[in-house]
Amino acid sequence: MTKLIGVKELQKNTKSIREQVERGVSFIVVYRSKPIFEIKPIPADMDFYDDLKAENIYNNKFLDKMEEAQSDVKNGKLKRYTAKEFINSL
Repeated sequence: MTKLIGVKELQKNTKSIREQVERGVSFIVVYRSKPIFEIKPIPADMDFYDDLKAENIYNNKFLDKMEEAQSDVKNGKLKRYTAKEFINSL
């Protein structure tokens, strides 16, 4: 299922939108009546860790956390962090 939302709605309802994405809902974000980007769930088989590592701009602790997150996604285990908790864990 895909929903259209405006940028202001995304800003006001980020938590609700994130929760819906976790349940499989996709969003197309519109700005001034023009679609500008899409938010959708990450497929369990997506290999994002190798892409981050190839960019060579992240430190090893961050890459280790991302590798762990990728493994958790593939195994159906999701960890929820606030941005502050994630940054403090690095």
